[in-house]
Amino acid sequence: MRTLSLASRLTLGGGCCALAYVVILTGVVPDTTATAQTTVPVNPVRPVAPDDAQADPSHGFLVLVEGDAQLYENEVEGPVAVGGDAGFAAYQVALNNPGTYVASGDDTVTGLVIGGRPDYPGSPSGGQLNVLSNTYAKIGDLRGSDVIPSGGVTHVVPEGGDEATHPDVSIQTAQSAESVAGDSGFDFASLFSTYRELNATIARCPQTVRLMDQNGQAEWNGTDPVATLGLRPGQNVLTLTPEELANLSTINPDNSGLQPGEAAWLVVNVEVTGDYTWQVPNVSWQGNEPSRHVLWNFTTDGTLTLPEGSPTVWGTVYAPNARLVDHSSANIEGNVVVRSFQHGGLDEAGAVSADGGEVHYAPFADLIQCSDVLPTTSQITPTTQSPSDETGPLPTRTTVPSTPVTTTSTPTTTEPTGTSAPPAGGDGENHTGGTPSQEHGGLASTGSATAPWLIVGFALLVVGAVLLASPVLSRIRLRRKGSSSEN
Repeated sequence: MRTLSLASRLTLGGGCCALAYVVILTGVVPDTTATAQTTVPVNPVRPVAPDDAQADPSHGFLVLVEGDAQLYENEVEGPVAVGGDAGFAAYQVALNNPGTYVASGDDTVTGLVIGGRPDYPGSPSGGQLNVLSNTYAKIGDLRGSDVIPSGGVTHVVPEGGDEATHPDVSIQTAQSAESVAGDSGFDFASLFSTYRELNATIARCPQTVRLMDQNGQAEWNGTDPVATLGLRPGQNVLTLTPEELANLSTINPDNSGLQPGEAAWLVVNVEVTGDYTWQVPNVSWQGNEPSRHVLWNFTTDGTLTLPEGSPTVWGTVYAPNARLVDHSSANIEGNVVVRSFQHGGLDEAGAVSADGGEVHYAPFADLIQCSDVLPTTSQITPTTQSPSDETGPLPTRTTVPSTPVTTTSTPTTTEPTGTSAPPAGGDGENHTGGTPSQEHGGLASTGSATAPWLIVGFALLVVGAVLLASPVLSRIRLRRKGSSSEN
């Protein structure tokens, strides 16, 4: 058999070692492409600087609308930002809590932003939009408008009007026309691009909690009107189909768990497409403080309607792709983040026909993070754990992985082959939300499959080392033979 020359051995050996270096490095360095798809803790409403209204692109506003808004009835108890045009009937903003954001060049807090124009033709003849709490308004397009100061009040009215003209934007403090027309500091296109990414990412968060029956003893069947819910400390994710949400009339507390608050926050994912009428269930966490820890995340890009007679929404409405139409005289206790917004309704004669209630100041307070864990189906063994004992055992579950799909899954009998890190603030278990019919997969896994790369790399390294060392070994053998011959 022909042997390799010294030069060939050195060339091949060096090549193997160099290739081994590249292969081993590939196996060791994390896959940054996959890592970039994993969420980091983020407040979905204030995604950059949750505690700094000046730095965050939401500027701490309570209601954020990418496009047009029809603000017919009634009020928002916080600052409002509308990216498009705004029509109005009898409406007021920045009541009770004006926020803290001061636009560049101003020395007064901004309570209203209209990125487009006041929609005078779309407003009743007597319409008035009151900007309260001595806050400023910023209007991006004043064509067709006059700004008229009058006795400590600033009126923005149709061109040629006066302080008595309606419809008008009535700023309840003195503000110059230059300030009204000044830069608001909002980039609605960029902000809502971020919101849409977060909306989709949060919708893929693995479920960590589920509804139980009205006695808290068995899993809710998806059709009974009454269910119970108990949370674990930290982040809780519940996923419901639109049909399941429509079936629910009441969610009572499950005494084996916590209720929304600083110790346990809740994300309710509702994966719906097209138009959807949201019959809001009565829930156990009623109140301003618990509502700051609940996020209703809707994926639809259609119209989301709160019908007349619907109960209060306790928590933030997060639907950046959707148009929200609120005809309910009950309130929304939280942020509103939507593509467009109609609050209240008008009849054909231009009179208010639906009272949309109020939006109360209960901004979403928590950070959300999704980890890459397998979806599961679960069985539950209830305990009698008191909800005040956050460190003790809560319901235990035996989990079996299932194939991740968007709406349904078929459980398998394959046992888990590994473990995944729990969500930040979570409990480390793979609980399910809703019913087994809507389990969902996690986000893309992080890192690369390192073991195969490392095996190949080290094998190449060994081959290269042998080839490089063979000339030296040959010389040693020849010297030993010479020494033996002399002896």
